[in-house]
Amino acid sequence: MSAFKTFTVSLIVILMLVLVSCAQQASQPAPAAQPETKADAPAAAQPEATVAEAQASENMSPYNKDEPLNIVFVTHDLGAGIFAPVRKGMEDACLMVNANCEFLGPQKYDPTEQVALIEAAIAKNPDAIVTTRPEPGTYDAVVKKALDAGIMVIGFNTNDPAADKGLPIPFVGQDFTNYGKEWARAAMADLPDGGKIAIADCCFGHYALEERNRSFMETLKNEGSGKYEVVDVIDIGTDETAIYGVIESYYQANPDIDAIYGVDYYSHVIAQFVKNNDLQGKLKTGGSDMGPGNIAGLKDGYVSFGLGQNPYLQGFYPVMMIHLAKRFGIRPVTIDTGTDIVTPANFSDYNPEYR
Repeated sequence: MSAFKTFTVSLIVILMLVLVSCAQQASQPAPAAQPETKADAPAAAQPEATVAEAQASENMSPYNKDEPLNIVFVTHDLGAGIFAPVRKGMEDACLMVNANCEFLGPQKYDPTEQVALIEAAIAKNPDAIVTTRPEPGTYDAVVKKALDAGIMVIGFNTNDPAADKGLPIPFVGQDFTNYGKEWARAAMADLPDGGKIAIADCCFGHYALEERNRSFMETLKNEGSGKYEVVDVIDIGTDETAIYGVIESYYQANPDIDAIYGVDYYSHVIAQFVKNNDLQGKLKTGGSDMGPGNIAGLKDGYVSFGLGQNPYLQGFYPVMMIHLAKRFGIRPVTIDTGTDIVTPANFSDYNPEYR
């Protein structure tokens, strides 16, 4: 991440916390002195032990005395490791503002099951639902149902722009068109003489992945001087054991391929295949997010690049915006969490836990 991006993100977080502190001081007069008691009344039970422990701490947010906010995150693929830092960001923010938060989703990519989970969340009448919208048209009815019930809805990670035209919601996540451009330029730097490229894709029909692929191929065409050919987009699914077999079979059938890049979190399985078969320097790879294979490959140099989207912020910012909206009337906005190009040369600048 450039120094400017780092400074900008840090400044935004600092300003949020300063605003929260100032607003609380302005809205609440200093309490009258109270006589000491042997024990305070017990805090309300929380769904996560860490929340209860932190809210009992002297260092916890002053919003302890407010009624907790109830926030439900629902993702399309809970099993994808990209959502671990998202959840971490959510949990940290919830501790800061006294919110009860849940993070739900189908274990594997399944928009239909995700919609059912959103329906169940609506029945609980939370203050807000934060959801991904990866497939056009799938979420229109359930998002409208939540909004009609007076529940705030914010998007994170993936947002279908077609749905957003009819039901616009604030979104915290990446600009997928820009991602495709940055990805193509990283690939051209990786293959300066051109070559044949295959793309591994877990989830055909997933808006973010489709747009990344489209923008990637468009940028190669416009800026690649005719040296690059995208031979295949490989349907790999979301079972990592099966993905490895798919990549292995594809390479055996196409040994002249110069690079297999991944458009999603599961790209890290390609890195494992390269390592296990001693293909460093022969088969180029790189891809989305900081899965274990990509982390190891960037450290050791057999992964050319990783493309980060700041997932921690995709969990942190929605909670902060809900807090500011519900308690101080500050309208939520859309935030682009960016695209970072992580390489073996700059890998030490990044903390994989938050990537």
